[in-house]
Amino acid sequence: MSSKGDDGMLETTPENVKGFRDKWDVYREDEDNPCWKSPDEVIDIQNSNLAQQMELVAKYHPYYKKLFADKGIEAGDIRTLEDLEKLPLTQKLDYMQNAMDFRLAPEQITPRDILYEVTYTTGTTTGKPTPFFNTTHDMFATALQMRRMCEIAWMTPQEVVLNLFPFGVVPHIGFYRTIWYSAAVGMRLVFALTGSGFPEFPVHNSMQKAIEMAENAKATLISGIGSYERRFFMEAQKQGRDFSSIRIVLALGEAVPQGMRDDIRERLADMGAEDVFISNAFGFTEMQGAMPECTQFGGCHNSSPDLYFLEIVDGETGKRKPEGEVGMVAVTHLNRRGTVLLRYLLGDIGAIEYGVCPHCGRSGGRLVIKAGSTYATRTKELIKVKGTLINPEILKNELSNTDGVIEYQIVITKKDPEDPYSLDELMVKIAAAEGHDTGALEKEVVDKVRMAVEMTPKVELVSMADIFDVNTSLKAQRVVDSRPAEN
Repeated sequence: MSSKGDDGMLETTPENVKGFRDKWDVYREDEDNPCWKSPDEVIDIQNSNLAQQMELVAKYHPYYKKLFADKGIEAGDIRTLEDLEKLPLTQKLDYMQNAMDFRLAPEQITPRDILYEVTYTTGTTTGKPTPFFNTTHDMFATALQMRRMCEIAWMTPQEVVLNLFPFGVVPHIGFYRTIWYSAAVGMRLVFALTGSGFPEFPVHNSMQKAIEMAENAKATLISGIGSYERRFFMEAQKQGRDFSSIRIVLALGEAVPQGMRDDIRERLADMGAEDVFISNAFGFTEMQGAMPECTQFGGCHNSSPDLYFLEIVDGETGKRKPEGEVGMVAVTHLNRRGTVLLRYLLGDIGAIEYGVCPHCGRSGGRLVIKAGSTYATRTKELIKVKGTLINPEILKNELSNTDGVIEYQIVITKKDPEDPYSLDELMVKIAAAEGHDTGALEKEVVDKVRMAVEMTPKVELVSMADIFDVNTSLKAQRVVDSRPAEN
């Protein structure tokens, strides 16, 4: 990287990326990295892996084996990515109801089929987390996937990583994948061990302790949930901490729009950290990792297109959308031995481009921005208010870019909370920066929301903790629908 972009970040160009890759043995020696193949070569790899995966699925996958029999589908019918449209979409509920049926069950167990790790995804209908099974084969694949992810996000073997993900009761994939990506590249790793305490075994640390650890270790990379990281930096700034060593913030778990990134970068600059790269990676358990940005808002890259194929589909018909169009995000596993999913709907709306990235020159597919400054919207967050369907991502983008708003929450309620048939009401709770003119701020928020969604909100001033208490929550809940259910 030899020059800087307009935002002060080091510029991402194919030439600069090549120079970075050539500098580090761990990346230069990865000659089979599919991200550096042409788009056509990537498709050939994906087709080959899909055909092999389908043979295993047809023989050893309880759920799909039955589905294929019911639908009259043979393994040989699905040989290419184009053939995938012959398969129905897999819904979250299908997987949640019986996760064991989505695990390959070969007749003879080899060392690569041994259960190595279990992570968890969305809760089941019983309220229990849904297990996602990884075999030895899958974990070695994940290690290489993590290394390739780090290359995209400009991480080096010299990083000092602070793992700010919560050490929770249910294994958080962010916590454990931070371990794996640090190991895969050879970085030094410091564990903050934040999260809700476990009284019988008091191993957790406070945010205050984590701040001290980051400063003392001279952390260069902070890995965590976006809204928690921001509060972490806010508290450190109040204390006048020296965070000049930080150069990368990997923010996962939620969207981190433009305003939030600017806020974080300004706070870090005040603590001595200049030109910090904030990568808002799109991650999910079913992919066992995250899709990082190569540059700010340049798209979230699939770092392992040989392992995962992502497509945008019509959620009703299953028909694949043209490249660049918005639709439901579905993932298909191409080379797994534990949990295997085909055309699995993640519950997100987004858009994908498969060509060469104009910024870094990689192939493999990228999620691209279509609304505001975020990559995907949870379908459950699309809300109908007063008969109109609104996308909260647009509101989030406006509120996060409002000077003086340090926390916010969008609440959908009723004029009469006890009457489910009364008129809908849009409320915005905000925590204002100290010394800010709250009257002017309320007016600005009302004007921005009205322009964004053509609705006039009720604005309520609250404290930061009323919106997001870092002692009780993993991340901020930005959208709340508190309307009572209609009978």
